[in-house]
Amino acid sequence: MRSLKIVGRRLRATCRGVPQVRPDEYPIDIDGIMGTVRATLDRLPPAANVDHLLLRLRGHIQLLLPEVETKDWAQYGQGDQIRHVAASMRDRLNNEPKSGPTVVRCVYAQELACICRDLLALANEEAEQLHLAAVS
Repeated sequence: MRSLKIVGRRLRATCRGVPQVRPDEYPIDIDGIMGTVRATLDRLPPAANVDHLLLRLRGHIQLLLPEVETKDWAQYGQGDQIRHVAASMRDRLNNEPKSGPTVVRCVYAQELACICRDLLALANEEAEQLHLAAVS
């Protein structure tokens, strides 16, 4: 019998009896995250898509923050800096503009996309190359 389990942000069919993947072992969907970041940063997102993009970006950030925080940054002498960066990213995530013109929410979505791109680079060494390519 087949069942569905979530791997990353995608549903995949699996056979019964196969060891289940714990939530903390989900692979990061780099392509999905970078697709959302590119769609947001390519140009100012259309007003109709802003809420959807914000929802996806918030989800990506909430997935990536624990990945970044659990790495051993102290061995590089950056433990305090990473904690400070993570706290400021959480503050920015929690201070979403609720009113004002739509362009304010679009710019906020672009800020979250930059945060998401940076977290992805910190969470995954492979993504660092994508980050450098997106920045230049």
